[in-house]
Amino acid sequence: MSNARDQMPDADERERRMGSMIQAPALPLTDVSLILDCPLSTLDMLRAKGQGPRTFKIGRRLYVRQTDLRAWLDRLAEGEAA
Repeated sequence: MSNARDQMPDADERERRMGSMIQAPALPLTDVSLILDCPLSTLDMLRAKGQGPRTFKIGRRLYVRQTDLRAWLDRLAEGEAA
């Protein structure tokens, strides 16, 4: 069963948002989901297992620093190559 949070934006909305995201030092978890093209629930599950990118909170929202996202992706890629 799909959650409303997991609905991916259409291609036009995705393209509009991607340009500004690339320059931001930190991204809301919803934008990380958009960049990775994976449901937010998948990131939630990975976080719960301690396997997702490092996050931090500002108010009620979760954010990921771009450097932490890249480091996490690098670790995933190295793990798959090994």
